[in-house]
Amino acid sequence: EPDAKQQLALREVKKLLADGFHPIVFCRYIQTAESLGEALRSHLGKKAEVSVVTGTLPPEERELRVSALAASEAKARVLVCTDCLSEGINLQEHFDAVVHYDLSWNPTRHEQREGRVDRYGQRTPVVRALTLYGKDNPIDGAVLDVLLKKHQKIRKKIGISVPVPTDPSAISEALREKVLLLGGELFTQDRLTPSLFPELEEEEGELGEMHREWERSAEREKRSRTLFAQESIKPAEVQAELDAARRAIGSHVDVERFVRAALGPLAPGSIEDRKHGRVRIDLGTAPAAVRDLAGEAKRFDAAFSPPRPEDGELLVRTHPFVERLAAHVVELALEELPGSPASRAGAIRTKSVTTRTTLLLLRFRAHLTRTEGERVQPLLVEELRVAGFAGGVDAARFLSTEDAERLLDASPDENLPPDQARTLLRPILDGLPQLASALRALASSWSDEVLAAHRRVREAAKAVGKFSIQVEPTPDVLGLYLLLPIPPGGAR
Repeated sequence: EPDAKQQLALREVKKLLADGFHPIVFCRYIQTAESLGEALRSHLGKKAEVSVVTGTLPPEERELRVSALAASEAKARVLVCTDCLSEGINLQEHFDAVVHYDLSWNPTRHEQREGRVDRYGQRTPVVRALTLYGKDNPIDGAVLDVLLKKHQKIRKKIGISVPVPTDPSAISEALREKVLLLGGELFTQDRLTPSLFPELEEEEGELGEMHREWERSAEREKRSRTLFAQESIKPAEVQAELDAARRAIGSHVDVERFVRAALGPLAPGSIEDRKHGRVRIDLGTAPAAVRDLAGEAKRFDAAFSPPRPEDGELLVRTHPFVERLAAHVVELALEELPGSPASRAGAIRTKSVTTRTTLLLLRFRAHLTRTEGERVQPLLVEELRVAGFAGGVDAARFLSTEDAERLLDASPDENLPPDQARTLLRPILDGLPQLASALRALASSWSDEVLAAHRRVREAAKAVGKFSIQVEPTPDVLGLYLLLPIPPGGAR
């Protein structure tokens, strides 16, 4: 006979595919998943690729089958599975909708299913979830009213999910008992009755005890969250630490600026801007050393800020292509090879300054030690900072860190012959020892900031231990850049 629930699933999956979604359909039983998979293949035909994954397959085969479906040339794809895929395998890169074909008697299982696609790394801005239940299925009604609604109520009350503190077999037995007692009359006028199990409020009955234990577990969890709440951590202090970390490692804006500035001279015309902030990088005609930076893919779509584009790359500072490009640029600069987009020293004339200004790219290093009882944990701390000073090295007037960093964006406005640039840079390079005391003071100030930050975070988290720091005497000067104002009347 026709299966009304299966027919509904076929229609809903077809709607999801029409809306551009790639759904995962979760079933409770292996036979159900296999039957539904066959029905979907017959219903969708060649319009979609359908794959079934159940616990009958070993873990390695499950991953291979999911990967094969994701790599399918079919525009639409559907994965039908049991809860063997509700944990462990990341599915967010290939699927963006979840259909609960069978309701689980463990409410947190529904969240685990949806968490396979609704998580960090999901490329689409909208994830859809559908819960199917049969009006003529008394067990579905019991699960909805007794378990899922109670689960949502507790989560809304304390902010987190609290699992049912009862053996699953006991839950299923109690549900069956209540369904039989009510004679299967669980729905009224196509809707669940307002109070499906009024006797749950009584002091007797297995389900009544289950709900009371559930409430006790929720209260314990609530007290636990209160006990360990980090009320001593002020949001403004957390924001300050986050801002400091972002300043140290850079943002997606810095990554984009670097990639564009590096590829400009290394592979002219290799970046093509596309819609919605996306780019296409084509290194097919670039020099061999640059082509190799992209690995096997010489032409790919990319974005510098989330979400990751479909069939493309999200270029963050730790992406292999960005890391290899950075290493290549540094190597060219250190070896002073021709065609390098970066130099360790340089001089320009620019409208960004009104007086002779020098920028120094410094590397600070320190050894931070945490002592807890007899345990000593050493940490190496490194950070790059930009320092700037106006005037010559014999009378240097140092700028604030913010002003020095802003001058990194200065662009040349008039030509400066290379020989003249070398002549102007030589006295500064020779005079760096005169800046040793000033640079040591900068390193000391930086180490104080690092030590204070570590202490603030650990104290706020109630972590024990003492900290000490030993900073290297003088920071390394990695780069030196001279900015000259435009002379009256133009270049000379």
